[in-house]
Amino acid sequence: MISITTLDLFALSLPVFASTDTPVTSAPVGGIGILLALIVWYICASRKKKEIGGWLLYYYIQLYIGAITTVLATVDSFDDFLSETWINKPDLYPFFLLTTVPALLLLCAQFAVAERLRVSRNYIYVPILRYILFADIVYSLIAMAINNRYFEESSAAFTIISIIWPSIWIPYFYFSKRVRSVFKNRDWLAPTSNAEVATH
Repeated sequence: MISITTLDLFALSLPVFASTDTPVTSAPVGGIGILLALIVWYICASRKKKEIGGWLLYYYIQLYIGAITTVLATVDSFDDFLSETWINKPDLYPFFLLTTVPALLLLCAQFAVAERLRVSRNYIYVPILRYILFADIVYSLIAMAINNRYFEESSAAFTIISIIWPSIWIPYFYFSKRVRSVFKNRDWLAPTSNAEVATH
């Protein structure tokens, strides 16, 4: 079986969106993974005074890289989604779809809502994004049960990771001061901007 991961940066232990029974395609966790993690960390830290900076930028970078990785992995393993591939195990085909297709749909929904949130700066999309992340957890638990019953060879690590990703970001989108300031109050100003205003 194959498994799709959206991002796996070893050094920073980035959360990963992983379908539990999709093709196994993990991102580098060696030297390249550490270097990429450091680059991402530097970019987020250097933009922490910007509206989309710090942990919020961290979320978006993960989401974008995850979406790209998922698309590439899905294209690479497209044959697995065809019924002909399961001719020897036809009874498992519906369960395979149940553990892959919802994950792809949830990722598309998350990407669309998060991007709309970023562009519009409209807080109305924040609760919708949280609902999608909650749905992601529920789906992951269902997929875990299916995998334990029908696909014992599936990696439990990917299942756990697919639960960790939304579990980290749900509290963030509830309690983050940056999220509230940027998208709800719309009063985010970098300190440098305040200094410039004071001098004019």
